[in-house]
Amino acid sequence: MTRSALVKESDLHRMAKIAKRDGVRVEVEVNGMTIRVSPDIPDNHKTIDVAPKKLVIL
Repeated sequence: MTRSALVKESDLHRMAKIAKRDGVRVEVEVNGMTIRVSPDIPDNHKTIDVAPKKLVIL
């Protein structure tokens, strides 16, 4: 027989919606275990092309 889930799928979806909407980490503690859902954090380490544009003077 399988164990029941610590957190229902609907609760996880609800936590994910809050995390994404508000940009915060949501935590819930069940039976001494902490379950965290975090929003998607954009990658800040991407290289950006910062070459100067050509200036045309008429």
